Amino acid sequence: MQIVTINQVVQWAPFEESDSVFERILYLEYKTDRMYVIDLNKDDFPFERSIEEVTTALTSGKARIVKYISEVEKKSYNLLPDERKREIEESWNYLKEYLENEPYIFIKEYRGPMVRECKAKSSYSIPKLHRLLKRYWRSGKLKIGLLNRYDNSGGPGSDKLATETTKKRGRKRKITKIEPEKIGVNTDATIHKNMLLAYKQFHLREKLSLRKAFKKMLRTYFISHYEEENGQTKPILLPEEERPLFKTFYYHAKKFKNANFIGSSLTLIGERRFNLDKRAKTGNQTKQALIPGSIFHIDSTIADTYLASSYRTYLPIGRPVIYSVIDLYSHYIAGLYIGFERSYIGAAMAIYNTGSSKVELCQRSGMTIKPEEWPLACLPQQFTADRGELLNTKITGLRNILGVDIEYMPPYRADWKALVESFFNVYNVEVISRLPGEVSIEMRRRGDPDPRTKAVLTLKEFSQIMYDLAIWHNNFHYMEGYSLDDFMIADGVKPIPRELLEWGMKRKGHCFRSFDEKTLKLNLLPIETGRITNLGVKFKGTHFDCEQARREGWFVAGNPRMGKKVNIAYDPRVRDKVVLIGENGDNYIDLSMISSDPSTLDKSWDEYEHIQEVIGLEREQYRPIEEQAEAEKDYRRDNIVEMAKALKLESGLSNAKLIDSIAARTALEKEKMRLTENFLPDDINESLEFQANSSEEQAEEISRVSTDQNLQNSRIQALLAAQSQ
Repeated sequence: MQIVTINQVVQWAPFEESDSVFERILYLEYKTDRMYVIDLNKDDFPFERSIEEVTTALTSGKARIVKYISEVEKKSYNLLPDERKREIEESWNYLKEYLENEPYIFIKEYRGPMVRECKAKSSYSIPKLHRLLKRYWRSGKLKIGLLNRYDNSGGPGSDKLATETTKKRGRKRKITKIEPEKIGVNTDATIHKNMLLAYKQFHLREKLSLRKAFKKMLRTYFISHYEEENGQTKPILLPEEERPLFKTFYYHAKKFKNANFIGSSLTLIGERRFNLDKRAKTGNQTKQALIPGSIFHIDSTIADTYLASSYRTYLPIGRPVIYSVIDLYSHYIAGLYIGFERSYIGAAMAIYNTGSSKVELCQRSGMTIKPEEWPLACLPQQFTADRGELLNTKITGLRNILGVDIEYMPPYRADWKALVESFFNVYNVEVISRLPGEVSIEMRRRGDPDPRTKAVLTLKEFSQIMYDLAIWHNNFHYMEGYSLDDFMIADGVKPIPRELLEWGMKRKGHCFRSFDEKTLKLNLLPIETGRITNLGVKFKGTHFDCEQARREGWFVAGNPRMGKKVNIAYDPRVRDKVVLIGENGDNYIDLSMISSDPSTLDKSWDEYEHIQEVIGLEREQYRPIEEQAEAEKDYRRDNIVEMAKALKLESGLSNAKLIDSIAARTALEKEKMRLTENFLPDDINESLEFQANSSEEQAEEISRVSTDQNLQNSRIQALLAAQSQ
């Protein structure tokens, strides 16, 4: 037989329905086979059931015992305000003797006199005593069940809007002492809607203060009429007693803000600032990396200090850029680049420094270290970067050849790579904040020294300081905020990056990848396509060649390579040399520039492309002038052609006549030109005019001119006579 106990909750079939019946057992009496239960879904008093009926239903599956936790069971008596505790104790003192009188308190005939007697002793009404009894029983006969539920009073979460018949709410205005009719206005549905619209539009979107948003609301939604004065229109507000006060607007605005805190914050400061400054900072990003080398974070920042020139002592230059590469698992600084390349080249230099010897890196800055001080010279399985320098379709070697994946973070979400971002603050706190030439985060005031005049460190000296910081962090910095797991604690691992890295590699393995430095360099270069032409390998408008190409005749017409596209790897900083990559990516050929344009020999790719862009822009600016002149030229040409065609039609010559004696006419034209083009001027050259369409007139003119000038040219006369036959 199923055993039941007091305070158990029985659920009756059907169990899946939303209106399923739940009954709490309040009293058991096996001698008389009766129990008293109360329906938890209804506002009724307890009623009697048979114990056998309930146990049989439990056995047959028509009912079941469930775990049921009431709202008051979730509350802590010790955390209640003193006033609420006094209310509970007062109610308990009045009802205790009656509640303990079971089972008579459950029976209507006995309960009525008890309630009336309790009413006489206390100041409670009968309805209130009934509510207290039901709360006590529904809570499982807990003393805290007598708590008055003020949190349910007034309809929590709903706005109590006035209607036309609602009496004026709130404190009376001071002016009513003088003018009683000016009692003010209740917040009805229309006023409430206008206040919320004003809050959203004027405060959240237009970024006005609440006070200014309130005033703009008045002149927008609470206008009596408009008047014209001095030719201008002005709004007339409703009387003060017919419009809400600022405190009313503030109350509803604050209520809306508290109910929609995240939405209001997003609208007020924007999603970008919310994600950076206001977001919930939960979780542990370090746990994304399961083993060392699985994820490296990479990012850059401008150092908050000015440097001095290494060529002319103490002359200030700019602020360097710092690229940092951090292992997410151990927080080990795997690579640094400090320079002035804020582009893909800067990121590529940081990646190269990550995968190459740190001894040589420090030597280039004049600093000597031991290999064991900074031993890591590997690439990870994945880089996590923002959508900046590494978001480049020209970078194929890093991913396709070296096998290193790149994960891009969404824009304006620096918090998704918070590890490397936090290191920028470490640099400022540990090093930069105490250096000469440091740029303060505070706005410089009048009279404050210019930080540029304080710059004394060169790039090499600053690099030495930063490398020294990285070595200290990797080998000695105790990271108090690092969360050690149980295995680390058991093995006595300290939260020092070097110990975490070594322990992780020993116990869990790693994803580090090592490469030859030349292979690493070549595969970090951006790759674009060029073409083999008879002038050389054409790449970005420049031609290159090499000894192998000349020896094998790549640029000779008919060679199978002619016109073929090839992959070219190049360093944007150097223009006179590029690398041709073989079809399978396993053959590298160095190409040298053919100096066809001496003016651009010493230019980088960026400078050359800028020059080409300027030339192209000038070409576009000049194009309208050229097109206008070309249009005028073509117009004159077309007129000449049309006039010549018209004269030909007027001649009426047949096709046979047109093509007959072409050689003779050519000879005649040549002789005419000789008379005007010879280098020995003669007066006859100025007086002769020939008409091509009339041979007889030409002959007469020549004869006349020859007679006048005593010039005899028998050859021209013979030619004219031949044409006239």
